[in-house]
Amino acid sequence: MKNVIEDVACASCCCVCDDARVTTDGQQITEVQTTCPQGQAWFDWSPQSALLQPSIRGTAVSHTEAIQRAAELIQQAQSPLIYGMYQSATDAQRAAISLADQIGATIDTGAASATRALQQAGEASCTLGEVRSRADLIIYWGADAFRSTECHRNNMNQGESVSSRKIVTISGEKTDDSDNVDQSIVLAPGNELELIWCLRALLKDIDLEQNAASGLSTTDLQSLVSLIRQSKYIVFFFGPEFKQGPFAHHNIEALSLLVREIQAERRCHTLNIPGVGETRGAETVLAWQTGYAASVNFAAGYPRYSPREYSANQMLEQTETDLCILVGAQPLSGLSELALERLAEIPVILTGPAVQEQLETEAFLPTGISGIHFPGVIYRLDGTPIPLRGYLPTDLPSEADVLNEISAQLKRA
Repeated sequence: MKNVIEDVACASCCCVCDDARVTTDGQQITEVQTTCPQGQAWFDWSPQSALLQPSIRGTAVSHTEAIQRAAELIQQAQSPLIYGMYQSATDAQRAAISLADQIGATIDTGAASATRALQQAGEASCTLGEVRSRADLIIYWGADAFRSTECHRNNMNQGESVSSRKIVTISGEKTDDSDNVDQSIVLAPGNELELIWCLRALLKDIDLEQNAASGLSTTDLQSLVSLIRQSKYIVFFFGPEFKQGPFAHHNIEALSLLVREIQAERRCHTLNIPGVGETRGAETVLAWQTGYAASVNFAAGYPRYSPREYSANQMLEQTETDLCILVGAQPLSGLSELALERLAEIPVILTGPAVQEQLETEAFLPTGISGIHFPGVIYRLDGTPIPLRGYLPTDLPSEADVLNEISAQLKRA
């Protein structure tokens, strides 16, 4: 029977657009109306996920056998690590944290640098709706890929201030002049702090020497400062390029200080664009449950936080974990090349709606897709919780069900 579902949320990326139109025949999706190619691919994945089977070392087994094998591996581990949860719903993230607490594991979300910075300097943020309706200056810093997405463009073009809004981009490459950008600043990676300090100085009417900021002319800087002073509501979107390197948290701290000073005279907010592998909801759930938003260790019987020592990359690179439990559709995203090499040397338990073909897993527990097969909640990049619907049947369990079954099996053992 044909069933048309309006305003469906798509969990393919951090935008979590909720305006898709899905048609089903009761068993599978027959048509999707969306302007986003990435979203289309996410909806198209549902038939493939239904073909997945539980396995142990690549050999198909029953779901019960895979659960038992996962429990055995956890019992044998001395320092387990739980990582991933990208595109996972809140109930799966809560189950992952509960399991980490039960087995004394380390759990990381991939968002340690942003979390570390915001704990030091705080955050002034807003919703995408406020940006669309009120912002008259938007600065995309290291977020060109996000700015160019069709869904974000459509969203931003619906506000009343579109005609008067100014757009500035700061990245490693000059933006095309025909791309509706009022100013494009080319900045070499690693010079973010210097540019921020120069902007802070100019906003305080402190003169700078010519070409003082990493090869940028004072004219370019003064032009940006002039745009800031002429605006009433400024929003910085900072993306993956802005957060590169081991000292990314210093960049975010500095940006927070700049925003705080701008707020003395006008409204100014920041929005963090997660890179692939960075979650937007798991750190929120971690904060509810533990008081810490990333890189949490339960080995002592209570939660401990260390943004470097307990990060997934650090633990894998330093061979400080002997078992990794990967959760979600893209659990390898955000891991360094060395961490991936180390991951291949230890047992891996994978639960999610997709196979990681580049990785040999000791136990694979496939799941359905939250937002297609199961209802739930997922967080948008601005921290807004978006409800997900479940409108297709599946024989597969959810990620939360699998993690809770492993927990129950460990309690029985």
